Amino acid sequence: MRKIFIFCAFIALAHAELFVYGPSGPAPVINELARQFSEKTGEKITIIAGPFAQWIDQAKENADVIYAGNSSMMDFLVAQMPQQLSHNDVRVLNIREAGIVVRPGNPQHIHRFEDLTRDGIRIMVVSGAGQVGLYEDMALKGGDRSVLVKLRKNIQFYATTTAEAIDRWNSDNTLDAFIVWEHWGISLGKREATFVRADFAHILYRAAEIAITKTSPNRQQAGEFVEFLQTQEAQEVWRKMGWKGL
Repeated sequence: MRKIFIFCAFIALAHAELFVYGPSGPAPVINELARQFSEKTGEKITIIAGPFAQWIDQAKENADVIYAGNSSMMDFLVAQMPQQLSHNDVRVLNIREAGIVVRPGNPQHIHRFEDLTRDGIRIMVVSGAGQVGLYEDMALKGGDRSVLVKLRKNIQFYATTTAEAIDRWNSDNTLDAFIVWEHWGISLGKREATFVRADFAHILYRAAEIAITKTSPNRQQAGEFVEFLQTQEAQEVWRKMGWKGL
């Protein structure tokens, strides 16, 4: 009887459920790779994605893995979860490119970042989540203050999250352009948006990051999942969903 109990306990441990928390931006690719990993290994992975305020309390109780949309977000989460996270455990994943989403067919002929500074162009930006300071950084990358001055005059809506921005884009046809990550342009689809790459003088990238929690009871399985995210097999999924491959 003792041997049977130990064997059953081992099986339960081998297929323990992993709880993974993070923001919405990287969620589609993390979800897809979690599905593929589960098919390969039999491990159950539950992804909880959205604004951190919605999940951070629960994550403190049962998170095995935390991911973030950029380094500053991960630094913030480490500060908020010192019992669960350590900077020493953070791994850098794939990077994403910031650019411009325009209306299908690009009716305003926006082909480079500085086209956003033309008179009459109505712009939306995201000023929160993983895009804090993004439009400013892009505008000032070349060291020309006037670009930000002109851009500011054309910003019509400041969304606090990308989800809010997507809703606004779909409901407000007066908006001409939307500064955001490339993968959101892919998510919107060709019927709703066209993605325009920023020129070299203004293009920016930021990286997704991930960490196994110090309190996870499933660190081995969590480690195998994190490793899978960085395999060559996984890179096809990252690229398909608008991220740069490793």
